[in-house]
Amino acid sequence: MVNAAYALNAYTQTKVTTTDNPVDLVIMLYDGAIEFLEKAVMGIEIKSLQIKIKYITKTFAIIEELDKSLNFEGGGQVAVNLADLYFYMMRELVLANLEDDAAKIRHIISLLKELREAWIQIKNKA
Repeated sequence: MVNAAYALNAYTQTKVTTTDNPVDLVIMLYDGAIEFLEKAVMGIEIKSLQIKIKYITKTFAIIEELDKSLNFEGGGQVAVNLADLYFYMMRELVLANLEDDAAKIRHIISLLKELREAWIQIKNKA
């Protein structure tokens, strides 16, 4: 019997490698970050250090990847603003991890959801 996590991972890998729209990839990264942070909040609530750290670390990696992919030549001030926002999010994640602060994580989730919605609007206008 195929493990459900294995099947989901295979589906996600296929979805990522078959999309030809970079905006779809950005939206998927936001989706992953939001999902992981919701799990990190749960980790804090149930006092599971392992869960909290696992999902904050995964989210941190996603935000780092989003930051590295910014095109400052083509994106201009928008790219600069996103870089600043990503830096803020990463700093807040470090503090949230140190302080077991679910409120900080929820704030980052709300920012990621706003960014995700903006990318969906960009996609729908294209």
